[in-house]
Amino acid sequence: MNTGSIRNPGLAAMLLAGLLVTGCGGGGPSAEMELGGINTGEVLKGLLDRTARTLAGVQDMASARAAAPQLAAINDDFDDLIYHVPNLSAEGRTEMARMAARSLPEIQGAAARINGMRGLDEILGPAMDEMVDKLTQLL
Repeated sequence: MNTGSIRNPGLAAMLLAGLLVTGCGGGGPSAEMELGGINTGEVLKGLLDRTARTLAGVQDMASARAAAPQLAAINDDFDDLIYHVPNLSAEGRTEMARMAARSLPEIQGAAARINGMRGLDEILGPAMDEMVDKLTQLL
């Protein structure tokens, strides 16, 4: 396995340019997404932002290894969000599904690009594939 630098220094831009630009799309999440004073739409946006920041820091194999536990923690937080979504109103669940649907292509694209890069596929691929699955569960 290559433990040196990733050949593409613009990796962060390549991986998540769309996610950083589009985010969850539209305005802020509505009050329909509130649960116990927490806006689940803002939670989703925060998870996506954390993913973008984490992947933006990947510049070489060492930073990819450092990012893996961060992505695992984000996936754990997705589990918590998924657990609470059934408690949203029908309108809130619909809005969550729309937000997830807008974000899914960028996450799928990032996962595909990571899985297509030797070394990164082994380090970050499983966490990104899991994230795609979790985002799909929000649809």
